Amino acid sequence: MRKSNNLCFLLFFILITFSFNALAQSQFKISGNVIDSLKKPVEGANIRLITDQDTLRSNSDAKGNFVFTKVIRNKFYLSITALGYKPYASFYKIESSKKSSDLDPIMLKTESIRLNDVEVKVKVDPIKIKKDTIEYNAGAYTIRENDKVEDLLKQLQGIEVDDKGAVTAMGKKMTKLRVNGEDFFTSNVEDYIRQLPADIIAKLQVIDDYGDEANFTGIKTGTPQKMLNLVTKPGMDKGVFGGMSVNSATNNAHNLGTNGSIWKKTKQIGFGGRYGITNNEFAQLNNGALKGNIRDKISKEFSVNGSYDFSNGTSKSIQSNYVETFNPQGTINDLRESANNSKSLTNNINLGLNGATKKNYFNASLAGSLADTRNDAFSTSNKTGYIKQDLNSNSGSRNSNPDLNGSINWSRRLANNKRSLSMGFNFGSSAGNSNSTINDIIRYYNETTNVLVKDSLLNRLVDNNTSNSNFGGNIQFSNSLKKTDDSSGYSFINFSYRFSVSRSRNLQTTTVTNPLGNSFVVDSLGQDYVSNFINQNISIGYNTNSNRISYNFGLNFSPSIIIGKYQNTGQELKNYQLNFSPSANLSYQIKDNGNLTFGYNGYTASPDFNKLQPVRNNNDVQNLIIGNPDLKATSSHTADLSYNKFGLKSGLSIMAGLSGSFAINSVVSNTVFLRDTLNSLKQQTTYENVNGIYNIGANYSLNKRMLDNKLSLSINGIVAYSHNVFYTDNVLNRSSGINVSNAFKFNLNQKKYAFNTSASYSFSSNTYSVMNQNIKNVQVVALSGSASWIPGKRFRINASASKSLNFGYSLYAGNPLLVNMGLNTSFLKGNKLLFSVQANDLFNQGALFSTSITNNSISENRTRFISRFIQATLSYNLSQFGGKKGRLDSNINAEE
Repeated sequence: MRKSNNLCFLLFFILITFSFNALAQSQFKISGNVIDSLKKPVEGANIRLITDQDTLRSNSDAKGNFVFTKVIRNKFYLSITALGYKPYASFYKIESSKKSSDLDPIMLKTESIRLNDVEVKVKVDPIKIKKDTIEYNAGAYTIRENDKVEDLLKQLQGIEVDDKGAVTAMGKKMTKLRVNGEDFFTSNVEDYIRQLPADIIAKLQVIDDYGDEANFTGIKTGTPQKMLNLVTKPGMDKGVFGGMSVNSATNNAHNLGTNGSIWKKTKQIGFGGRYGITNNEFAQLNNGALKGNIRDKISKEFSVNGSYDFSNGTSKSIQSNYVETFNPQGTINDLRESANNSKSLTNNINLGLNGATKKNYFNASLAGSLADTRNDAFSTSNKTGYIKQDLNSNSGSRNSNPDLNGSINWSRRLANNKRSLSMGFNFGSSAGNSNSTINDIIRYYNETTNVLVKDSLLNRLVDNNTSNSNFGGNIQFSNSLKKTDDSSGYSFINFSYRFSVSRSRNLQTTTVTNPLGNSFVVDSLGQDYVSNFINQNISIGYNTNSNRISYNFGLNFSPSIIIGKYQNTGQELKNYQLNFSPSANLSYQIKDNGNLTFGYNGYTASPDFNKLQPVRNNNDVQNLIIGNPDLKATSSHTADLSYNKFGLKSGLSIMAGLSGSFAINSVVSNTVFLRDTLNSLKQQTTYENVNGIYNIGANYSLNKRMLDNKLSLSINGIVAYSHNVFYTDNVLNRSSGINVSNAFKFNLNQKKYAFNTSASYSFSSNTYSVMNQNIKNVQVVALSGSASWIPGKRFRINASASKSLNFGYSLYAGNPLLVNMGLNTSFLKGNKLLFSVQANDLFNQGALFSTSITNNSISENRTRFISRFIQATLSYNLSQFGGKKGRLDSNINAEE
């Protein structure tokens, strides 16, 4: 019996010992987060936690999070692998007294194949389409010697680059540039895509960006902007680039420019300057500019940035403008010629502080500008048709506009990242002073004989002083509806409140000089008023994100009030508004490399105070303006649907979109004709609210890639319909327009040569109810082609030609044939010295021509300039990336 008791005691002691040991071994909880170079979560990463006795396994969820709840040691190794990224391994030691530890975010780097003197040909996927990102693999496209990122972008489907370097993606302007997920210098897309070499780029990503704060909190609302992120090849995340160039052209245009940039990952220093002179019969320019910027990390979490820009210049230009206005009484034809001579001096400074930790996000910015401009203009207006008048106007003005604004934003994750709180404050102040001298001569003609009857001379001196100030703030709270370790995704409900208060003062004095030379102030041509605008926004929204789908929707309520007071008369104006608008966004990841996105947003805009004030504005002697204090706020609604898909095997990519918008209580003008003191006609404009303005459009792009992506055939186009409502002589009228455009493109890109051709057709038709369905049709047929040949490493020959056939314009547009040719050659080691000769418009048929439609008027514009000239450029380019060698081996073609 005694032995039995001893045995039981021994077994009990062993059991207690193992129990305590097991409890001691189960006391640690380890959690972490896996991100990529863009600081976006990496989903599905394989994670192993290794101690000296055990190995635990897990996978990261849709937010990149992972959790280990039974870790038996406070010392362990983490091993992480994910497709497309380099393996990660590191040793960790945590405090033994802590039961739970949250590791710092773990960043995975992209994986690459690096071989020497071996050509690696891999069947790469040119395009990867994700929920909010379209990713292009640079290795799938042709990159030639000295190509820049701009040249690479021109090969990508859905992306357009114009002559000035402005980039649009799927029809939307690219507003921000980043490299490896970090802000790059000034984020100027146009500037840096022309400086960065294409051969350092591994991937190009077009991202729907909701802002840094939204990426931190996960609350994405509103309409996203397009951001371009460049992912460099390994080791190419630092370098020095820039250079100096000088060019001279036969149109008497000469330019000198220099710029330099030092890039060491997070540290960026840049500077630049330019000076140009143009002096010919159509243009006189004398412009200079200086700029500098810096961006650097002052700690692990915080970075600072600053920039300064200075410009000074003079310009002279000549323009022709033809306006055709339809009216129940008859059509008014107005041919205008104008010559402008302006001088400007501007200064801009920007300062910023940004930081993010695991729990906090902070951003502060301060910007100031000072602009001083002077403009002298001479214009003539010859009206025929229903109104027969000539107006010669000679005016001079000087404006001074100081401006200062700033903002502070802070966000914090609460309660184990299940909640977040955001707050912000902004302010601004601006002022303006302008002095204008206006001399008008109006000639009146007999309506039947067209004989000059009389003329009228009016000389005015207008002094205008304005001041504006504003401040505002916001607060937002969000709460998670799922557990933080839920691998199916996350959902948030959020509440926000925003307010803004602004105050404006406008003092205008008009002095008139009569034919005898006597000057006097005319009270009816002046104004002195103060306006106060208070706007509030209360919103509630819901956000969710999972493996394949993410969406958000919300409701917004916006009460506002405008209070205006006229200092001279004491008269007050009050306008109250209560506006409501919804919003919704959806993004769905389709299998086999495709996505579907939908966005719907509503917003309201209170009418401008100048359109509310019931005071007569006689600044334009031929068009009086009177506001309407009873105007209501305009409620605008927009929706768009897009579909993108790329087939790796077929090489066929499809991009298509639908969009539409409509407005309630749109503010439109009501133009009536009055008899003046000389019994001639003049216009008076007031404002009214209308319904029935809407737009519908569709776009598509089909692209077929062949010969290892060297050859591409594409067809793209747009179809749009617009419907407008407006008043003419107090009668409600309508106008509608149809625009159709289609283009076929053929592109062949090889290492030694490239060939591109396109054929396009556009048609626009506009119908007006005021002229019994009068129709205005414009058609343009355009053929264009370009070619480049690289006979050797130091030579490149370029040629381009285009032919346009224009039908339906009132101004002479011609059918220009534009032919350009150029030769580039390089010298010195590394081809650093470049000399080029470019011949533009060999047949001298170029012109800048545009057309626009507003209500019942069609406006056609033509700018005169010298289009045929020869330009020679000599430039020295410094480009060294990733160390002394500064280039990857050119025969390496690997998927990153």
